Amino acid sequence: MGVDFQPPAALLRRDQVLAFIIERIARFGVSPTYEEISAELAVSPSRSKELVAQLIERGIVEKTPGGQRSLRVRDVAGSRNALEAVMRKLGWITAEPMGGLQQPFPNGQLPMVPPFEHLPDVD
Repeated sequence: MGVDFQPPAALLRRDQVLAFIIERIARFGVSPTYEEISAELAVSPSRSKELVAQLIERGIVEKTPGGQRSLRVRDVAGSRNALEAVMRKLGWITAEPMGGLQQPFPNGQLPMVPPFEHLPDVD
């Protein structure tokens, strides 16, 4: 599929899995499968299941029984904050959250265009 996901190498594998899950949900709207996690992080399928189980045990991720793409991050904002803090300690530069920025042209400030009464025939 060609995803250009590159977690910092010094992160714990568990945190790399969490970052990958968040990235896949944000990018594609669905969580990755265990096989995709294994392939992306170059670990065995059983190791990817162990790492996801650690995230589930800590209450960071939950899994709906029976679904192949049923992983869900319980607190995405909190998880991103924790991952960003670790990345900053490792010397990475992260973008500031954009939640407080004003939208450039909210609909309330746009001028209303008058409706066309009649459009002349164009030949």
